[in-house]
Amino acid sequence: MTTSISAVNAGSSAASEALTKKSNLSSDTKAKLEALGIAVTDGMTESQAKAKIAAKEAEQKQNSGAGNSSESELLSEAKSLAADVGVSVSADADINDILDDIGSELEAMLEDAEGNPSVLAQLSTYLNRLNSLEDRFDNLQTSQNNMYSAMNMISTNNKIALGL
Repeated sequence: MTTSISAVNAGSSAASEALTKKSNLSSDTKAKLEALGIAVTDGMTESQAKAKIAAKEAEQKQNSGAGNSSESELLSEAKSLAADVGVSVSADADINDILDDIGSELEAMLEDAEGNPSVLAQLSTYLNRLNSLEDRFDNLQTSQNNMYSAMNMISTNNKIALGL
C-alpha cells in the first residue's frame, strides 16, 4: 500500500511543479502573450516568452507595412537597426552595405552569446528585424526592375510605332 501512496504523492508533486512553472511568467507577459494569441506552455521562461512576443510583434509590423516602403524609409529603418545593434554607419552608406554590416555584427554577437538566453532573445528580435528589412528591400528592388522593364518595352513599342 505504501507504493500507491508514493505514486499519488509523486503525481501531485508533478502537478504542483507544472503549475509553479506555468506561473513563473509575470502577469504583464502573460497578458501580452494572450493578446497576441500565443499559447503559454509549461516551463516557458520569461525570456522565452519575451522572445516569442518580440517575434510576433515584428511579424505583425512586417505584415502591416509590407509593400508600402520606399527606399528612403527602408534606409532609415536600417540605420535605426544599425544603431540598436551598435554598428556605425556613414551618412552616405548604401542600404546593402548597412544590412551586410548588421548581419556580420549579429553573427559575431551570436557566437559570443551562446548559452545566455536573455541576450539570445534580444538577438532574435534583431535578426527578425534584419530579415524583414532584407525581404522588403528585395521586394522593392524587384518592383523597380519590373517597372524599368515595362518602361523599356513601352519605349521600344513607341520607337517601332514612330518608325525610328
